[in-house]
Amino acid sequence: MTFRTATATMPDIRRSEFRSLLLGCPGMRVQRDPRGTILSHEGDFADHSMLLLEGWIGLSKSLPHGDTQIIDIMLPEDFALIGTQIVPVAACTVEALDDVEYILIHPATANGPSPALARLREIMAAAILTTQSRTSELLLRLGHGNAANRLAYALLELFVRLEYVGRTAGTTFDFPITQQKLGEFTGLTNVHVCRTLRRFERAGVIAYPDRRSIRLSDTGALADLAGVDMAILRDEILMRAPCPPVAS
Repeated sequence: MTFRTATATMPDIRRSEFRSLLLGCPGMRVQRDPRGTILSHEGDFADHSMLLLEGWIGLSKSLPHGDTQIIDIMLPEDFALIGTQIVPVAACTVEALDDVEYILIHPATANGPSPALARLREIMAAAILTTQSRTSELLLRLGHGNAANRLAYALLELFVRLEYVGRTAGTTFDFPITQQKLGEFTGLTNVHVCRTLRRFERAGVIAYPDRRSIRLSDTGALADLAGVDMAILRDEILMRAPCPPVAS
């Protein structure tokens, strides 16, 4: 099941420009890969960034003994810097958590004096800043939160981001991520993830309409568990144009 709303609920400075700017560049093409594909390994040569069009992608780091931490999850319309021209090394492993469609942005594509490319670079910079803000909020929970706090926050973050790009139906959305990958994202074991989600489900906080989707039945309860204000969360982790100042 794929969820799409007719229009975004908030002003979005990406949807109207990012994709069209990229697809307007000569030689640009959409690439597709199935779930489970490793698009880049940590340490591989990489001088590109990426715009995800469909599906979910996990960006992860691994310890020498094999433990993996997903440092960010890319959702549809998300941008990520994988490597740079000056330092052409993948800083993390890039894995398709679902069937994906994406555009790779190489230096030759983004560089240039034209106003369109200048605007593209502005949007890319804004997306990087938004990712940093989102990552800092997640790290705060990883450092100080218990299992319920971390999972509640993760579910709300994913919901808010998907709602922003029109990929929800009420509080229901596609949820292709496995419990193992959700544990890697929240720094929890499979046992902790399973037990906590079951507790949420028994309490009526979440529900599963089908195998690939989740419904946040009580976002207020999740917000309390996560220790967030939903309005503030949206302002902190979404790439929105600021409201103009109120005249004094």
